[in-house]
Amino acid sequence: MRNLIKADLQRILRKKSIWLTFIFMVAFVTGMIFHDLAKVPDKSFGFVTTATDSLSYVAVVLGIVLVVNVYADDFKSTAYINVVGRGVNRLKFIIAKFLDAVILLVGMYVCAGALLFGLQAALGLSFTSMEIAYVFWYCVGDIIITAACLSIASLLFYVTGNNALGILAFFGVNMIIPVAIEFIKIDPTVAKFHLDRFYVDGAASSMVSDFMMGQVGAGLLKLFLILAVYVAAAIVGSIVLFRKKELDF
Repeated sequence: MRNLIKADLQRILRKKSIWLTFIFMVAFVTGMIFHDLAKVPDKSFGFVTTATDSLSYVAVVLGIVLVVNVYADDFKSTAYINVVGRGVNRLKFIIAKFLDAVILLVGMYVCAGALLFGLQAALGLSFTSMEIAYVFWYCVGDIIITAACLSIASLLFYVTGNNALGILAFFGVNMIIPVAIEFIKIDPTVAKFHLDRFYVDGAASSMVSDFMMGQVGAGLLKLFLILAVYVAAAIVGSIVLFRKKELDF
């Protein structure tokens, strides 16, 4: 599995799209910070809030790029059939693909962290420990949300082998469903059920708040539930269904 991950990462890192995403992240985050800092009196707080908000948009773009490069390319070229046909266990294949996405996702956020601290030094700003913790946990929340959306979208790839459905699933899980939940919350009857707290982005936001407030136990519990319900369950579903799928070698 290590060789499969290494080969995948080498293939993906040779693609222009992942580097264009990196350039977009640097330009977008930097541009938004300089734009917003000119309008706020508290520069440090403005820096932190703008940085985290802009990284949320970057996470969506990065998620789409990872869906295409990690999953869609293999299914479009049917390369996954050749890999499985050469004796790679389907379980290892599914886990390797998810780890590919997580490694690239975390790597991009590590670069984002380096960018933020570089901009902080260049602007001569100083952050409080609370502001640093806020940026850290907010980024962790973004990573978890994107990883969960990728794992759910991958289920469609393994079941159908259809790129369009897999990409549409990512859009649906990452954007359409959260917007729909916000829309139906307008109805007081529905609002009392707090559906947003159970969906992955709302649960991740609640988890971040718990860690920020020092409620580590509650934060860890929500982290475990998110990983179990939205990540592990999707991966298990992919394993079960992909094992049953007949491949034309």
